[in-house]
Amino acid sequence: MEKLKNKKVIYLITVLIILLGIVVTCIWKTNFSLQYSEHSRIDIYIGKEYHLEDLKQIAKDVFPNEKIDYQEIEFFHDSVAMNVKQVSDEQMAILKEKVKSKFELEEIDSKISVTTIPHYRIRDMVKPYIVPMMIATLIIFAYVGIRYLNLGIFKVIGTLLIRLIISEAVLASMIEIARVPVGMYTMSVVILVYLLVTTFTVTQFDNELKKKKVQQEKK
Repeated sequence: MEKLKNKKVIYLITVLIILLGIVVTCIWKTNFSLQYSEHSRIDIYIGKEYHLEDLKQIAKDVFPNEKIDYQEIEFFHDSVAMNVKQVSDEQMAILKEKVKSKFELEEIDSKISVTTIPHYRIRDMVKPYIVPMMIATLIIFAYVGIRYLNLGIFKVIGTLLIRLIISEAVLASMIEIARVPVGMYTMSVVILVYLLVTTFTVTQFDNELKKKKVQQEKK
């Protein structure tokens, strides 16, 4: 009786988390990291080796309240890209002047360019994983269906499917509620949860199958 009560509490909490996640998403929308939201990318070609810390100090002076992501490009270590939320004409003018002065460049206008990077959509992030995940899921379902046939094929596949759907829904809801930025590691976490839930469920099926075999042997 106590076990049944605990299950009901868990189910209730799960439903509340998912519903709250939906409400938060509808009101505030998904919070994306800098590189996945609309932002400005500033490409700087210095033409010689430089110290990234020098550029970081310049960027800190020009964009004191902005989060900046840096990406060093080119094999010869003479270029860098800076990702920042937004850039004004005044900030670009100051940046050019500081870079020109710091690295003693004769001409600067052609060596610094800014590009607006559009917002990255969730479906674009998920798209590369859809087919591989579907194939993997079908293989896993076929495996558990055959291996645990004695437990009931519809039971084992249905249990695993429901747990995967609910666990991913809870994960998505928690990300929305906590306003965790969706970025390059998000899909890795999604896959990790998928693997953990699958492993946990298969382990339970193993234990249940062993108990059933023991009971059958006793008879």
